[in-house]
Amino acid sequence: MSSAAIVNDGNIANLGSSAAEKNNKKADSVDKEQFLNLLVTELKYQDPLQPMDNTQYVSQLATFSELEQMQNVAKTSEVSRATSMVGSLVRVETTNETTGAVTEVTGKVDYVSVSGTNVKVSVNDTLYELSDVKEVYDADYADAVALSGEWATAFGKLPGLNNITASNASQYADQLKALYSAYTGMSAYQKTFLSADLQNGILAYAERYKEYGIDITGASSAAADS
Repeated sequence: MSSAAIVNDGNIANLGSSAAEKNNKKADSVDKEQFLNLLVTELKYQDPLQPMDNTQYVSQLATFSELEQMQNVAKTSEVSRATSMVGSLVRVETTNETTGAVTEVTGKVDYVSVSGTNVKVSVNDTLYELSDVKEVYDADYADAVALSGEWATAFGKLPGLNNITASNASQYADQLKALYSAYTGMSAYQKTFLSADLQNGILAYAERYKEYGIDITGASSAAADS
């Protein structure tokens, strides 16, 4: 009996069978059964005076077995490839068969679903075909993308340098201190995911606040501690 399975960190959890999986399994079984029935029929109705060559019979069986083995190897390879993606950041690309519109989704692979010969990956709580995965990113890349994205979002909530005045500067001081600290805490690699405008922007804020007698860089606190 066919069953669905969830693979998480290489571990397969049985979730029970489904009608679709039973149909897939039934289709596979029919193919095998038809092949064997064909051979039995050939043997049953062969000419006794000119019986089927045993080598031909063995060759047909060998061909079928080889094909089945290749399918099993292909499935095992797909499962192995999919499970290696668990926890990784991936880019998924799907195409609407009706409109032809292409949709891209980026997120971490939570788990892998194996149903019969079908292998899918779960990204953002949605299952996608393995063939839909176009790119897989390493952990450092994923961390850099997430960190820079969060930083850029927070920076975008500022009112803008031209809107900062001596009267309202203190209102955004703590927010800017946190952003500046996060920026200086990034590695050189992580900073490459920030645009030049963003990097120059935080430095410009630091200079403007310095004019207002407010230090957002933490330099004055470090000097006092020393």
